[in-house]
Amino acid sequence: MLIRTTVLSIGAAVMLAGTAHAQAVGVGTGPNASLTNRIGSAIAKVIADGAGLNTRAVPHTSNSQHAPLVERGTLAFGVSSSGDIVDAFAGKGAFVGHKISSDWVIASRMAALPVGTLVRKNSPYRKLTDMKGKKFACGFTAQKTVLSILNAYLGNAGMKAADLNCVNVPNTTAGTAQFLKGNVDGTPSSLGGSRLRSAAAKVNGIRILKMNNTPEGVRAMQAAYPGSYLTKLSPKVIGVEGETWTMAFDMVLMTSTKTSADVVYNSVKALHGGKAGLIKIWGGFRGFKQSAMAVQMDGVAIHPGALKFYKEVGIKVAK
Repeated sequence: MLIRTTVLSIGAAVMLAGTAHAQAVGVGTGPNASLTNRIGSAIAKVIADGAGLNTRAVPHTSNSQHAPLVERGTLAFGVSSSGDIVDAFAGKGAFVGHKISSDWVIASRMAALPVGTLVRKNSPYRKLTDMKGKKFACGFTAQKTVLSILNAYLGNAGMKAADLNCVNVPNTTAGTAQFLKGNVDGTPSSLGGSRLRSAAAKVNGIRILKMNNTPEGVRAMQAAYPGSYLTKLSPKVIGVEGETWTMAFDMVLMTSTKTSADVVYNSVKALHGGKAGLIKIWGGFRGFKQSAMAVQMDGVAIHPGALKFYKEVGIKVAK
């Protein structure tokens, strides 16, 4: 009788493993070749390797496009910024007219994402106020989150968009392309190492503009982009000259109450043990802290499957 039970248990385990492997698990990201797409690709790879789930990154024109799909459970996960999350629940910014419901919940905090303004190294610009009247990538009609980031830069500097000579572009990829062609003097950009190295090589060096590290400057920045904060860049970062503070915010892996507890549990478990795999795809994951995965945001719940894992390994919910 004991042998029969054991055989049946093994057979059931094999069947369950096969089902888990076959289950498609999508991770919503920003556009192909964007940094959020790279982050999502790293997450998908680590979940696939560590949890045995058939996981893949699913690119979208902007992060606001995949949020409703995650909310409904059409996609299991999505990579969103802390600012996106605040706007989504408030129905503002990129989410005007399609406010997200409480079914959209947190799986895990992933890493901090620093962003800033790129100019040429041989230019005279050191801070954004130096660029009044200069050609600057603006608009971001297809990436409204970036428009909020630009407004945060402007608020931090005590400026308005009218102070710049705006050249409208749909997204940061197009903004960088215009910068490399010399059609704009400055452009907003994520500060990932590979993007900076590529830009620096093509324009004979870049500089990252310094942001205003004062209480007034920080308050103005956060008013435009909730959840943001200033971070001091390492002097080893390409484009840093002297003490340079710039904007950063958390990237969060979101899921839905409709996503099964087992999928979420196994996914966050794989991420917890997969830091080395994450770093192989995006170096920014060196800042991924397993002890800070259980992030708390006002009015946003954490998925029960994730909470189960965090409780098991002793990770406390941090605010």
